[in-house]
Amino acid sequence: MAELTSADLESLKKNLRSKGRLIPIVSAQAALENNAQTRERDTQYLHPSEICKRDWCPRSSMYEILGYEKEKTKEYQFQTLNIFKTGHDIHDKWQGWLERSGVMKQSELPIFNEEHHIKGHADGLIEDAQGEAILEIKSIGMGTVRVEQPTLFKEYEDRQISSDELWKRIRQPFGTHLRQVNLYMYATGVHNGIVLYEWKGNQACKEFEIKYQPAHIESILAAAAIVKQCLNDGTLIDRPVWAEEDHKTCKQCPYKTTCWR
Repeated sequence: MAELTSADLESLKKNLRSKGRLIPIVSAQAALENNAQTRERDTQYLHPSEICKRDWCPRSSMYEILGYEKEKTKEYQFQTLNIFKTGHDIHDKWQGWLERSGVMKQSELPIFNEEHHIKGHADGLIEDAQGEAILEIKSIGMGTVRVEQPTLFKEYEDRQISSDELWKRIRQPFGTHLRQVNLYMYATGVHNGIVLYEWKGNQACKEFEIKYQPAHIESILAAAAIVKQCLNDGTLIDRPVWAEEDHKTCKQCPYKTTCWR
């Protein structure tokens, strides 16, 4: 067993105080595994899943790459860790089915582009009678809709539509996922993609075939190129134009004090 860090011990204390016979043990184990995965995460490159978010801050990414100490770390409740695990299990399930069916050419396809200092993995590269396509698998829940399509979520929250109707009205990939797959297509040269959604509420599924649309990632690539140049020059990229000390993203940033002092 690996040596426990102070963060691990704190997680154990907190989770083992929960009520029950099994849940405290499992929640503590989930926290330890999440801490280990966080420590193993590559922090030297820009990751597609991060830089394709609507509120990505390149300056914050630079602080992490440069090894600045975080002022605070995210602590996830067991329910959130359970949601993460369900998402991982859904990925594993689909990847396994596609591998055994002979359609999956490569799972966890490496993504690398040094010009823009980008590194990551796509969920897969599939190949069938129609050719190759980048695969991105997403487990979708209400939290996803709340972040990605708040207007639609508000209709559900106000009981104007049911959860089933909300699912039916998702007719195209969310912006973050569309940008992510386009970034994968840019980095690999495979200009066809499939976004596969599974609805956590009832395991309903739908898929979207997309063609490479560079306009979706022009601003991301431009910002990433500036990050790379700043790393070479030993300077820091400017804050995004939307950044303010009381902006939600800035308030949650682990480098806020460093950035604004």
